[in-house]
Amino acid sequence: MPPIVHKGTILVHRVFDVAGEISMQRAEQLLSAGTRGTRLRFATDTRKAIIIKESPLKVDLGEETLDLPSGRLPARIFARIWNYGVISVTLELPVPPGTDWDGLVKIAAGLESSNEVELFAVSRKDALKRLIAPALQNPAEWEIYEDYITYLIEKADGSGDPKSFIRNADVAALILAEDEERLGEESRNFILESALQYSSSDMAIIDWNSALLIEPDGERDVADVIEFSLTHLLEFRYYDEMLGRKLDELYDTMDQKRESVANIFKNLYADIAEDSSRKYMEFSEFLGRVENSLKTVGDPYLAVVFRASAVEFHFDDWKKSISRKMETLAQISQMLHGEVNTRRSQWLEIIVIVLIAIEIVPLLVSLLK
Repeated sequence: MPPIVHKGTILVHRVFDVAGEISMQRAEQLLSAGTRGTRLRFATDTRKAIIIKESPLKVDLGEETLDLPSGRLPARIFARIWNYGVISVTLELPVPPGTDWDGLVKIAAGLESSNEVELFAVSRKDALKRLIAPALQNPAEWEIYEDYITYLIEKADGSGDPKSFIRNADVAALILAEDEERLGEESRNFILESALQYSSSDMAIIDWNSALLIEPDGERDVADVIEFSLTHLLEFRYYDEMLGRKLDELYDTMDQKRESVANIFKNLYADIAEDSSRKYMEFSEFLGRVENSLKTVGDPYLAVVFRASAVEFHFDDWKKSISRKMETLAQISQMLHGEVNTRRSQWLEIIVIVLIAIEIVPLLVSLLK
């Protein structure tokens, strides 16, 4: 018999890249005049105390009601503003007490297919972006965003023993929002292999698409770290796409270059090379921030959660892809600089010869007279 959920919460995340950077102090000043914002603070106990170099700003964005196939659910909406140009919008939905596991899976499937989630998240993001516009540095909306769902179970039948609970509940169906077909044993076991535990009463199962957290005390630290990881995933994807664009732009410039005198003293590739150098430094700074942004005090359980999220979100693959593109970009830029400098040197030699000739010809003419 499917377990009954007596108390739980669903966190539906949408993460947007809106600027190169956000001044947190300025954003806080702008929000203090209207919407009330607070800085995110993690628990300070010795079990899960962590430090984020620059805490995000949390903003309450009101409430809405979602119409899902399984019924209407109230949603409290809030956002977090991150200094590296990201706004994450979260819809917080309570699980109706008494919902059985199959019913929870149906809610999950409804959330995955709902258009209302996107509409609410985008509209709230746009309104917040307008409100903090003066705090945005290099504002530029990227059309790609990250989506993720975290299921937080505080009390359910058998949840006091998480290991036994996940064997009885179809966790894979919830994680993948699959309410039509029963997944094979191999697929289900693969998802359960990623389970993490700090104590015998809690558990975290983190997948690429969603996560299940069993937290009898209702703590949000693990959920916050997952959201924190999502913002970095979006930035990795942004830099990867941006570098791909720069390479395509460089290839197009190479195809369109013209061997004309008008371009002797104009480096057709200088702007791209300089911009690429700036992006390289920007990404290097971001990568260092990722590696040093999450520090733990006491038992490093949340660091383990962060690393598990990094594995599921394929941080290493994105880093390798970006590194390859950076190396290619640097090599091509260096080659093109060399080509242009060589061409300039050749033309300068021709100009010097012409100038010498201009000086000598009148002398020869006067001698011949």
